[in-house]
Amino acid sequence: MSGAALAQSGTSSGPATADSPPIVLSRMGAFTFGGSVISDDKGNSLHCGHGYAQFQIPVQARQYPLVFWHSASTVTWESSPDGRDGFQSIFLRRNFPVYLIDLPGQGRAANGCEELLYKPSKGLDQYTFDGWRFGTWNPPDPPKFNPGVQVPADNKEWLNQVLRARYPESEGDDANARNAKAVNALLDKIGDSVLVTHSGSGVMGFYTATQGAHIKAIEAFEPSAFVFPAGQRPEPIITGFNNKPQDPGLEVSAEEFAKLKNVKIQMIFADYIPSESVKVRGPERRRISLAYARKFAELVNGIGGDAEIVYLPDLGIKGNTHLLMLDLNNVQIADVVSKFLADKALDGPRP
Repeated sequence: MSGAALAQSGTSSGPATADSPPIVLSRMGAFTFGGSVISDDKGNSLHCGHGYAQFQIPVQARQYPLVFWHSASTVTWESSPDGRDGFQSIFLRRNFPVYLIDLPGQGRAANGCEELLYKPSKGLDQYTFDGWRFGTWNPPDPPKFNPGVQVPADNKEWLNQVLRARYPESEGDDANARNAKAVNALLDKIGDSVLVTHSGSGVMGFYTATQGAHIKAIEAFEPSAFVFPAGQRPEPIITGFNNKPQDPGLEVSAEEFAKLKNVKIQMIFADYIPSESVKVRGPERRRISLAYARKFAELVNGIGGDAEIVYLPDLGIKGNTHLLMLDLNNVQIADVVSKFLADKALDGPRP
């Protein structure tokens, strides 16, 4: 379907303005999920390792909540760096219950059960700028935006805000298992849901679906890595920017991978992804991720599942970055998501 056809498909609500009707909620709140309690030999204890969920339930809510799992920080779902509606408000206006989550040891989830070392990294701004495919930034030169990019390139406050949209990430060898356990505890509480992931949370979302039973669908924005059945993980591809292999993701058992048969999966990739190897880190990483995504989709569909890849330029939707849910045309991106949910019969009202 073309970008123009999407705009005419009835899913688009248009950007919110001062004249937009208010968002009316039936409930809102927050709670922690999962976690454990650790203690010393004297009985001094610490509640830790839990996640944090902020939720809003609109009046006349649809059946399946959208659970937004960040890679950088929850602010990437809340509102755009230049003040437009983010996906939180866009989908509340479309009557979806919305849950924004922080994972153990991150953001509002606070206390992890393991040590987390934070070390300031000068150069993270430049890493973010080219990694999120806004363009290139090689100091002392100023940032150079990609031509036609869907961001307000002349708005200095936008760049200031977007470069602050990061948490120190809680990673490590057990991060996938830790986070999957926590998110499945959340889903045990709220029931069947649609999981929306971005970038680094993509592989964790897929892994969570192999460990639980409440994920009806996954909308994955530019996932970095994937899960594969044992023995079918593809050979790592060597990157053009540092000549090192890029990790394809995790191996799980055939029985675990088979759970993806019952999960509707859409993976959305944006613009500025080269077809051949390049030396610029951000575009090259995503080129390789897209190659891994194709293999992942092939394997899911090979067991009778339903996995698809949407490359936005093929729809005539151009200029989008890695942070596509916040780009200037984020309502159009939301329309792609809404169409997927409608096509898979996941946007009906609560029974």
